[in-house]
Amino acid sequence: MRIGKKMLQNKINIINVMTNSPMEYATKTEHGFRCNVGHFYLSQAYGGYCLQRTVGEGGGCQTPVGLGHITAKEVCHQLDGFIAALRLKN
Repeated sequence: MRIGKKMLQNKINIINVMTNSPMEYATKTEHGFRCNVGHFYLSQAYGGYCLQRTVGEGGGCQTPVGLGHITAKEVCHQLDGFIAALRLKN
């Protein structure tokens, strides 16, 4: 089975729901846009993918799992593990 961007994004949406994190990356305000702290999203670079989380209103981010951009299949396994850990916590 081919693992694509849409499948990875669906898993990240599940993580956002399970952690009560914002579903959108940014919110429009009267002064422009403000990043939603806590939002998990899929980063793409160097031909790979990476799970990232917004940690600042200016768009600062962290990588909660892994060490950088990797293949879609590897990220899929990371996301499955992340979701399983969240289910154990609840």
